Amino acid sequence: ARAGAGRMKPEYAWILIVSLFWGGYPLVARGANLGGPLGALILSTVSLTTILAATWWTSSFAWPAPAAAIRLVIAGAMMGIGLLAFNALAVSRQIDASISIPVVATGMLFVSVLAAVLFFAEPIALKKCVGLALLVAGIAVLRPA
Repeated sequence: ARAGAGRMKPEYAWILIVSLFWGGYPLVARGANLGGPLGALILSTVSLTTILAATWWTSSFAWPAPAAAIRLVIAGAMMGIGLLAFNALAVSRQIDASISIPVVATGMLFVSVLAAVLFFAEPIALKKCVGLALLVAGIAVLRPA
């Protein structure tokens, strides 16, 4: 028998947690019906409190190197801009949540795959191309009318 057989890789647990929580929180936010910067601020503040507690709990607080810090600042600004737009979309009643949220998530996946290939020289395989084509097809099928 293989070593570690029968045990789930931690990455699969993280995928499940991300799917459940990131898939569910926009629906909870939609129920609150508080769009705009204030809604995004509340979401961000609570999420930062959760992250701060996890950092304290694991005692893994160490400042990154300057180059990493600059990248994290840029990524944080991108995340904030995205959260503002996503929160506005999540609470909007102009498009069904069952359409808008999956289309955004799929678009994010598409950008992530392409950027990983471009910026991290990840290989382009037939399987990856088929996956991207299916993502595009999914957006086409779910796109708002």
